[in-house]
Amino acid sequence: MNNIKEIDYRGVLKFKIPSSWVEEYDDKHGGTFYEDSPLSGTLRLQLMTLKTPKDSFFKDAKSILDDIIEKGPESILLPNDNALKMFFEQSVDSGHEITIYYWSLVQFLKPNQVRLGNFSYTVLTNRLGIEYVREEIDFLNKEIKNATFSIKS
Repeated sequence: MNNIKEIDYRGVLKFKIPSSWVEEYDDKHGGTFYEDSPLSGTLRLQLMTLKTPKDSFFKDAKSILDDIIEKGPESILLPNDNALKMFFEQSVDSGHEITIYYWSLVQFLKPNQVRLGNFSYTVLTNRLGIEYVREEIDFLNKEIKNATFSIKS
């Protein structure tokens, strides 16, 4: 992907998407990002700030993420001390087979504050064989892994 833009989501989380994508924001549903075409996939983001108990056993973002989200493989600790978990599910929506990719990104702000960015990308399953759709998913994998939280608590 050559043309990209950076999203500074609510001043808390920065990540990149293709520059041609439409951005929509809603206080209830978070952010929605997509190519303005009828068969495009849709990226969604919801951001939460959570508190852990003061006497919690969590030592890092990875231990928190593995406790919060049990689905999928074990999370990975990133070089910036955030943690990431990615998995996908297939389902049927209105008679259409869809695949939903999930990425959860966690920042642990000691002593007991957690930021959780939940991304999902929904695409028609029959489009997964198309090269640019695979490239889009690879791009999202890379960019979500490189997303950064602001330092502020």
